[in-house]
Amino acid sequence: MQPAPKSEPVADVTLFLEGTYPYVLGGVSAWVDQIIKGLPELKFSLFYIGAKHDPKAKQHYKLPENVLTLKEIYLHQELSKREQKRRYIPAELRLALYDVLGKFYLAKNEADRMASFWAALEGLQELEKRFRFGNLLRDQEMWDILVEAYTEFCPDESFIDFFWTARFLHLPLWNLWKARDLVPPARVYHSVSAGYAGFIGAVTARRRRAPFFLTEHGIYTKERIAEISQADWIYEPDRFQINFSEGLGKLKQLWINLFMFLGQVSYDQAAKIITLYSGNAATEIEFGADEKKISIIPNGIEPTRFNAIYQQHMARWQTSPDKKYVGFIGRVVPIKDVKTLLRAARVACERMPEVEFLIAGPYAEDPTYFDECSKIVKLLHIEEKVHFLGMSKIMDVLPRMDVLVLTSISEGLPLVVLEGMAAGKPNVCSDVGACRELLFGRTPPDKALGRAGRLTKIMSPAETAHALIAILSNPETCVKMGVAARKRAEQFYSMTAMLGDYRGLYNELAGNKPAARTQPVPAPIAPTAATLAPAPANAPSPRRPKGLP
Repeated sequence: MQPAPKSEPVADVTLFLEGTYPYVLGGVSAWVDQIIKGLPELKFSLFYIGAKHDPKAKQHYKLPENVLTLKEIYLHQELSKREQKRRYIPAELRLALYDVLGKFYLAKNEADRMASFWAALEGLQELEKRFRFGNLLRDQEMWDILVEAYTEFCPDESFIDFFWTARFLHLPLWNLWKARDLVPPARVYHSVSAGYAGFIGAVTARRRRAPFFLTEHGIYTKERIAEISQADWIYEPDRFQINFSEGLGKLKQLWINLFMFLGQVSYDQAAKIITLYSGNAATEIEFGADEKKISIIPNGIEPTRFNAIYQQHMARWQTSPDKKYVGFIGRVVPIKDVKTLLRAARVACERMPEVEFLIAGPYAEDPTYFDECSKIVKLLHIEEKVHFLGMSKIMDVLPRMDVLVLTSISEGLPLVVLEGMAAGKPNVCSDVGACRELLFGRTPPDKALGRAGRLTKIMSPAETAHALIAILSNPETCVKMGVAARKRAEQFYSMTAMLGDYRGLYNELAGNKPAARTQPVPAPIAPTAATLAPAPANAPSPRRPKGLP
């Protein structure tokens, strides 16, 4: 990798994008596209972070004219043989660096860990090209730190398993560190998630003495905890597979520690932390964010775009349609829990034979999961009732749907729900993310508009089916909810207001103008059952487990 050319143009904003725009479809990608196109007076550069390079990958979004450059980095790209070799470093420099690294790995509290982390990065920066990944693998001082960490945190685990886990934890971070000079220059650095994107955004901004801020749609750390808790790619001794009362094994805790720390690096460096709704803010505070930095800017849409669909929907429910259609619009991936939707479809179709389900969304992201969903359809004998439409344009499929359903186990503020509301479609959603506020309202004037759908528990097929039946079997309810949905989208989720807030925020951080209005976080904030989606039964609490960060 070569550093970015000194002559490279300076953007107004560099966006850090992990596994999203422009290569992946979804709500966050659509939001990024809205921001770039909606602020044409600003110049953007993009720094995309993927898992592995796929030469067949295609951009699903055409880059607007105000995008100056797109740079890419892949977390799991293989290291060259040269990078894997240890390089000689004078003893004085080497010992000074490992003294700080030791304090970082073995820190007993968050403040000491964060301070020693920034000090360690400064030490690595001073060494420049002297230090290689091979030094982390082969220097005696690093070995001593690793042994001490193992003895302190994981003495009951296999040392070999611990060693390889530690190595894999470091590789993505090393690849990001190598790419630090590739990050396009900008007046403001903005990450649209925590995790690896937030980490490199924070590190770059600190190194270049530039402002950095973070937008979280879903809570990245929380999603990774849920994913790791259920992951079968992380080795667990038999005792943890059999006795769930013991909690997660130490190797999974190491991975959780990593993602918690990446989030805290983002929170620590960010001048502002933007989230979509008050429940998200509560979770961010639980994970270490400073409440004073947090503001709320909800996602926005342009309701007039859906006028024709809204009018068609209202006219349709003045009659009693022979067939009724439930629509799911989204990626067919585990976090969307399409399997719960399919089980709900079986129950609903038994009670209402005229109901069919349309699943519109790409499934190439996780072919194995799509194959499992296809098998469930056959096992439940609902092949004639469930139709996988593949990747579809929302304006093409939305008119065909009477009620929308979202069975996700985690969400931020789902754009597809907002779009459905603008089209007058009632929604049945799992009680995650901002769905409660979207369907029931957040403020008293918002709540006065009425309910725009029904909420269910996560992973609850029967409850999902009953909610769908309750709406579809009552045309008056369907119309009433559709009217409330449309009014809420118009009055409280305007794209114009969202773009104005971000325009003001970019200008404020760049030193141009005061920020436009944003919604402060209501105080006090405390997580509740309504705002926090439940984690798996054996998932850890947000507090850091012991072990390497």
